[in-house]
Amino acid sequence: MKVALVDTMTKPQFYPVGLLKIASWQRSLGNQCTLFSNRLPPENQFDAAFVGTTFTFEIPRAVAMIKEIQKRIKDVTVGGISATLLPHKFEDLSVTIVKGLHPDAEQFCPDYSILPEPPQYSICHTSRGCVRKCEFCMVRVLEPKFYSKDWVRDLAPNTNRIIFYDNNWLAKKRDDLEKDCRILKQMKAEKKLVAVDFNQSLDARLMNADLADLISGIPFSPVRFAFDGMQEDRYFQNAVTLMAERGYKNFIIDVLWNFNDSPEDLYYRLREHSRLTEELTAILHRNVEVKAFPMLYRPIMEIDTEKEYLGRLWTSTEKQGFWNLMNHGPSNNGCLSLGGLREFEYWFGKNEAEFLKLIHYPKIKQLCERKRANSRFNRKLDLEDPFVIGAGEH
Repeated sequence: MKVALVDTMTKPQFYPVGLLKIASWQRSLGNQCTLFSNRLPPENQFDAAFVGTTFTFEIPRAVAMIKEIQKRIKDVTVGGISATLLPHKFEDLSVTIVKGLHPDAEQFCPDYSILPEPPQYSICHTSRGCVRKCEFCMVRVLEPKFYSKDWVRDLAPNTNRIIFYDNNWLAKKRDDLEKDCRILKQMKAEKKLVAVDFNQSLDARLMNADLADLISGIPFSPVRFAFDGMQEDRYFQNAVTLMAERGYKNFIIDVLWNFNDSPEDLYYRLREHSRLTEELTAILHRNVEVKAFPMLYRPIMEIDTEKEYLGRLWTSTEKQGFWNLMNHGPSNNGCLSLGGLREFEYWFGKNEAEFLKLIHYPKIKQLCERKRANSRFNRKLDLEDPFVIGAGEH
């Protein structure tokens, strides 16, 4: 039997590890699998299809693809994040719906042979689930039980980079963490590992000096934490400082906004990144870069295709203003790397009041263009007033 594996994600950044595990399972049954990323399988060539879904805001597109697949293949199974969280959106399609992890496929290692070219990295889970029950996160529904799992067998051959999808690695039992660290440090010593990325970020609230000592030496690239709300204030700064003191210098911090935050506390959280960059660089006498990665909150259990959701402490003007500032201002692929406080204040204002004024400014796009031009000609940003709105433009 020939099986089509279809990833419906619009812009897949990484290979779909779940579909690769299905490929191994199907191969054990004697079936042949072909992967289709963001495209439809050809007509009259396949006997069955497994379709993976991801973000709920992409459900309309996934449904449209499934309908097209059904014209070509009769036996269609749908799984993944959206199918688990909102299965009723797929029930009228006369497909088999798998909620959560596929019980058969999860027992297998990924089949990397179905990728168009050998992977340059491995994707693994050392654990499933999370000990937190964050209101904005659906891991508690997708993976309700937190447990450790064997991950070494899932490594792709001939790769020296690992992306871990763990939701909360630091919450594992001490013995399990120590085992992971021994394996990773041994791989590094044997020159089989050059970079580790816990893509879902580490839990800053669990970080302490003892844990920092334990994981020190693992080639994190980058070190990721989250500063999703003011409940993580102080924990975030402490976690970054502990890791910077142990030699790490490249940090990317997820910063949720448009949820229960306000524009004022978003300003504070972003400013803390530049303050830490400046302070730690001075104290440790080497470059430390703490980048912010602002992430727009969109409701997961609704289909917000147009990014219409508005946080209760935001206005539509403020939301659009900050969105324009990110798109036309200093961000690089969504990240803010602003050096010290002077550069931060040049872009975001000296205080919350100036930040609010900025994101309410009707010509913010033009202002960003002028600021970018000024910064190109004046790298030190040695301006009399870093927050400049042109005369006559109010």
